[in-house]
Amino acid sequence: MVLLTTALLAAVAVVAEAKHIYQYTDAHGIVHFTDVKPADNTVGVKSTLVRTESRSLLRSREEGPDEDRTIVLVNESGGPITAELEVEDANNVRSEPAVLPERVVVAGRSEVRALRVVAVNPAAGFRYRYKYSAVYGDYHAIPDPAARYRLPFATDKVDLFNPIRISQGFDGEFSHHEPSSRYAVDIMMPEGTPVLAARDGVVMSVDDDYFGNGLDIHEYGSRANNVRIVHADGTMAVYAHLQLESARVSVGDTVRAGQVLALSGDTGYSNGPHLHFGIQRNLDMALVSVPFQFTGPSGDFTPTQGMTFGVP
Repeated sequence: MVLLTTALLAAVAVVAEAKHIYQYTDAHGIVHFTDVKPADNTVGVKSTLVRTESRSLLRSREEGPDEDRTIVLVNESGGPITAELEVEDANNVRSEPAVLPERVVVAGRSEVRALRVVAVNPAAGFRYRYKYSAVYGDYHAIPDPAARYRLPFATDKVDLFNPIRISQGFDGEFSHHEPSSRYAVDIMMPEGTPVLAARDGVVMSVDDDYFGNGLDIHEYGSRANNVRIVHADGTMAVYAHLQLESARVSVGDTVRAGQVLALSGDTGYSNGPHLHFGIQRNLDMALVSVPFQFTGPSGDFTPTQGMTFGVP
């Protein structure tokens, strides 16, 4: 009897790349190591950035004997993930469902018994391989055309001498070339500016541990700290290039428009401090950006390059 299984995962981000480790000695002479920042009055604190192992937000688990194996998909994110499974190099096995590939939506913080593979005649020997790909979001979701988004920063707190400006709008020439970012905007703002939720939703994922920035797309393209929020219509907002370890929310939290999510930063593929903001949907197993409008004191408007806030 031969059984070969292989699981492949694509298009869903992994979490954890680096972490602050703090070292200090308490009043009793005991040395402590922790990833929680000690109180500001703690004496002799040393801080070190260390890399940590990445892990996916969607994983598989196999249950049952070799001749009757069930593949369970486990979603550790706070929102839905769509997975597509198939079986390859199969001999003397049948699958449930019988028609593959199978597409399944795994709700946030849940698991699904997605695939069963059974040997037709175990005594004759059998083999198979399974694989799956996964993409954030429910592929059934349809964006609400009436949705509006508040500005992701407090307009009444803008420094008049350092206004906030949209440096890259829809179809931006610098980096908004891909379907996933075509309708995103880059908003120049000082590091440490509170980033606010633009719409009610649930925290789907938080990447909080990246550090450093640069214009090498291979080195920094996937290293922007970000918060992903899923909305009632299944669209997802991405707030990216956030400051290291500045997230104020956790996976699974319900957030309201105007709530502080994190602090703006300059991490990942970036040439200066800014917030990357965009709305995405899962369109047939691909993340694509969705046009949107902000709403402000003067009504609804489409963000355009050069638009400035904070100028009297």
